[in-house]
Amino acid sequence: MLVRYDVAAPADTLLIHSRAQIGLADYCRLRGVPFDAVLRESGLDRDPVSASLGGYISLRAHNSALETASRLAGDDTFGLGWTRSLGPGPEDTVSLALRHAPDFRTALETSARFTRIVVDAAEIRVEFDGEEAEVAFGFSPELVRCDQLHDRVASKVFTRLMRIGGGTVQPLAVRLGRARPLNVGLHDLFYGVPVRFGGPRNSLRFRIAGGRGANPLRDDDLFAALCELNRRRLDDRRRAEDFVAMVNDAIAERIADPLLTIAEVARDMAISVRALQRRLAERDTSFQALHDGVRRRMAADYLAQTDLPISEIAFRLGFSAVGNFSRAARRWFGRPPSECRRGALVG
Repeated sequence: MLVRYDVAAPADTLLIHSRAQIGLADYCRLRGVPFDAVLRESGLDRDPVSASLGGYISLRAHNSALETASRLAGDDTFGLGWTRSLGPGPEDTVSLALRHAPDFRTALETSARFTRIVVDAAEIRVEFDGEEAEVAFGFSPELVRCDQLHDRVASKVFTRLMRIGGGTVQPLAVRLGRARPLNVGLHDLFYGVPVRFGGPRNSLRFRIAGGRGANPLRDDDLFAALCELNRRRLDDRRRAEDFVAMVNDAIAERIADPLLTIAEVARDMAISVRALQRRLAERDTSFQALHDGVRRRMAADYLAQTDLPISEIAFRLGFSAVGNFSRAARRWFGRPPSECRRGALVG
């Protein structure tokens, strides 16, 4: 049997809407991938997934499920293939609002405003330059490998936006935050333009002919009602969103630094060390505990999802020596890192 070790750790706050899982089982069956193995290896077999409009699951687990399915299918474009074959999936309150937006520009602005209701994306921005528009977004640096997540989310966003734009919008440029796949032709064909890879984030650039790009499905009353609903949902998420999530991201950005200090993270977050310590203490945690948790989760992902040498993983996680990483792995997982690798066998 495969080695199983608990990759969950306190303060793992990254979430995605549970409806993101709908259709994955069907596409796995279509590709001959055992879905039970995908659930088991990603940890999603532990708790039933609710596909309600208000339900969320771990973004880390969803990402792991996509990477596992990609590996079992022997297809490094699995996430894109899911969208190409079965479409972007069921609507949520954000995509419903986009569907009925007055025009393409408003849809882009609405998407950037409310995307975090659906998924904990990072660096979401929209820019306009004359008849050109760009939407860009990325994911937390804690997700050490997320090629299929980039493909699935970017292709869903693109599909829905192009449906809104009708004949008034054409894609100009696409750059994805994933590694270059073996066959780039599938991406070029899907997006209709040559796709670049390895960017710091996903970027979709469009030309809007005739002004703002009228939406043939425009419904002002329904759009206003959905935006109000999304505003309330976003407020609820922000109230529930822990300050710890921002600290985790700041730590993950600098995790390779073996001398990382709380002062550097506080400076990145534009607050004082004392304020950072106080706010973490209010949440019954500390900088040291979060630093250890980020390392632990990233180590689990590196070991499960990559073939990087143990020494390289240790270096990327800021350990000054491989032995220090090995001791940390024994403390976290109860075994040395070599026994935590994907496909390692237990006795």
